Amino acid sequence: MIFKKLIASIVLAALPFSLMAKEKVVSMWPFTPASTQGNYYRAILEQANKEQSKYEFIFENKTGAGGAIATADILNRSGTRILAHSAAFFVRPYLYPDTPYKFDQFKPLMIMGFSPAALITKNKSLDQLLSQNKLNIGTAGAGSSIHLLGEAFFKPYKDSKDIQMIHYRDSNEPAKEVIGGHLDASFEFLGDAKGRGDLIRIVGLTGRKSIDGIPTLKGMEDLVGIFAIYVPKDMPDAQVTELQQILLKAEKHESVQVLYRKDFTSKDSQFMVPGDYSNWYNKTIKQFEEYTRGIKVQ
Repeated sequence: MIFKKLIASIVLAALPFSLMAKEKVVSMWPFTPASTQGNYYRAILEQANKEQSKYEFIFENKTGAGGAIATADILNRSGTRILAHSAAFFVRPYLYPDTPYKFDQFKPLMIMGFSPAALITKNKSLDQLLSQNKLNIGTAGAGSSIHLLGEAFFKPYKDSKDIQMIHYRDSNEPAKEVIGGHLDASFEFLGDAKGRGDLIRIVGLTGRKSIDGIPTLKGMEDLVGIFAIYVPKDMPDAQVTELQQILLKAEKHESVQVLYRKDFTSKDSQFMVPGDYSNWYNKTIKQFEEYTRGIKVQ
């Protein structure tokens, strides 16, 4: 019996470390997995799985309610889990008091980057669009970041025009409706908008930088897409640092960087190394309190 146990121990010790059980990490994405941002989140996870043997990052997605369904799901799970999200993470709690998560239930793990959004029409210029007395504007769902962009840009015109916000489940659906001529305009992240070629016209960008000759939109200088990864607040700091190191290393791979470039996603050097992102997190929470002030949803 002792001899058999000894043999078994030797066999186990000889097994490659990669064959031993990995700790599973539920890695949630709250929007369509086919989006550019969903693709680079998944690319980070795939590269992380290749580069280390302790964790197995498992991509999941649940759409709906501006990302709130997936966010609540992560809170209700046990085990190690992470959540990638857009700026909608900061928008929805201010617009919907019954949103099933609070900011203090999470802490930031990693900032993937910041992306400009494009205001798209089928073929109209910005002046032609704004000359209309009635406008139907598509959003990626009530409480989404695309919804906030639409509310913020068209807010100065609401007293003089009939402006209707039409809500969909993701940003792909309103873009298709713009192409079909059923909506006057919508916001969409620049990488996705450029992927539509001549089917749409990009009339302006959020952010402070003109790209490929496309002008920036007045009043939208600070409203860019935010893509970041969060964890429940009870995750130990040591594990947060460990996961940051793994994912930031994976992010540097060309398979990820090519997708970042496609989406015009970038970030400052301070976010490229493991660090305490709590100051950025608290500042962003306060910023979106201001951005959403006065916005009413039906």
